[in-house]
Amino acid sequence: MIQDATPPPRRVALRDQHPIPSRSPWLRATCLAAALTMGAGTETHGTPPARPPAGTDVDETRTVAQRTRAPADCLSVVQEGVTVLLDRSELSRQAHAKPTQWKTEAERMALIDGRRAAALLQAAAPARGGGPACHQVTQTLDGEDQFVVLAHLERGAAAVLPAGATQPVPSVAIRYLGQRCGPLCGRGSIMVSIPGQQRPFMVTHWWAS
Repeated sequence: MIQDATPPPRRVALRDQHPIPSRSPWLRATCLAAALTMGAGTETHGTPPARPPAGTDVDETRTVAQRTRAPADCLSVVQEGVTVLLDRSELSRQAHAKPTQWKTEAERMALIDGRRAAALLQAAAPARGGGPACHQVTQTLDGEDQFVVLAHLERGAAAVLPAGATQPVPSVAIRYLGQRCGPLCGRGSIMVSIPGQQRPFMVTHWWAS
């Protein structure tokens, strides 16, 4: 039997082992430079594109364009030294739009996604000093958190800054890797990396059988 981790996801084994502290001067400078230099333009982003079928042999990499400027009100997470900036207002809308009950698959997914967004917002420390800085998530991301970040990356709704950078990269590479070894044997992962870099900065469990 194929178990698709979306939803609910299993806890992700590979986690960021080196989160940057909330008072990191580099991260504060990164968020300040991103907000001031690149402005606070509004960008709209649709639903994530369909993934390859879960439970199949697949090795597909997609290049997905991301935000070219930081959100005016942002939330930052750090994975393997890479800073991902999300739009807090978009997360808030997602959290408040969740239904209290569900009858359809779309309503069920909206409820799950809303709860995930609300949890990630709650985990972020408020920006210090009242300036144009990001709310920072300094705790290690679990599977629920990673699915929120992954969904934003899949639909091009994040700004992604490699270590030491003050401007986002134009795109990320998202690799869907599924391997079957029998009727009840196999697993799939989704890996996100900076184009040109072999090592992914985020690996999320996708499915298992």
